[in-house]
Amino acid sequence: MLMAEEPVSRATRPIPSLRWWIGAVLFASTAINYIDRQTLSLLAPYLKVQYHFSNSDYANIVIAFRVAYSIG
Repeated sequence: MLMAEEPVSRATRPIPSLRWWIGAVLFASTAINYIDRQTLSLLAPYLKVQYHFSNSDYANIVIAFRVAYSIG
């Protein structure tokens, strides 16, 4: 006589609410990324005074940062 197989039980997820953790990590990385990109513009007046940068020197630094950022 053939016995009916037992229904397969759902495997428990190792991390409860995994999709919310992933969403939170993506949100945090986006926020940190945005803050990181704003740092140079916030520090511009201090960098110009401390290192005696002209406007064109500062523009070259910003361009170099953006090129490196886009490559990365």
